Amino acid sequence: MNIRKATPDDQLQIAPLVYTAIHEIAYSLTGTSDQEHVLDRLAMWIGQPGNRLSYENIWVAESDATIAGILIAYHGEQAAMLDEPIKAWLRTNGQPGELDVETEGDVLYIDSVAVDAMFGGRGIGTGLIQQAIAHARAMNIPRVTLNVDQTNPAAGRLYERLGFMKEKEIEISGGRFDYMTFTVSENA
Repeated sequence: MNIRKATPDDQLQIAPLVYTAIHEIAYSLTGTSDQEHVLDRLAMWIGQPGNRLSYENIWVAESDATIAGILIAYHGEQAAMLDEPIKAWLRTNGQPGELDVETEGDVLYIDSVAVDAMFGGRGIGTGLIQQAIAHARAMNIPRVTLNVDQTNPAAGRLYERLGFMKEKEIEISGGRFDYMTFTVSENA
């Protein structure tokens, strides 16, 4: 397995994995309830710089030149700025243009992690999360955070095994999530 930064050319392969990871949130980010349009709009955002879903914020795990998994992560202090292009686009297209705050502050926020079902059970998700932690360590970012859907307890257990601890509960697009934190300096 090879982990690398995404490129704009990866957008069509990445979009379905992002959809798998964020489910209902994808509808909020794209302003549509049609799955085909959601995938097109996710691909659009992935291919553009300067937004939360941009290829600039994505690592991909490849297996035999196939994207087997993705991880989207960005600095929490940039979260509001990265949401602005999406919010503006939503308003221009007749939507409210409001997005829930998912993170903030001096953290590396893991927005999304997904592994293609054909590649499940091979440690790809763990490898991607470890890549994000290594990136935070290299950038001297003290904590890595993520939100795990409370309806997915298996994911919560995985993150706990990797050293994440529940900090609080938040609501995103009508769902309940556990905001979890990994303290980089304590877990060197």
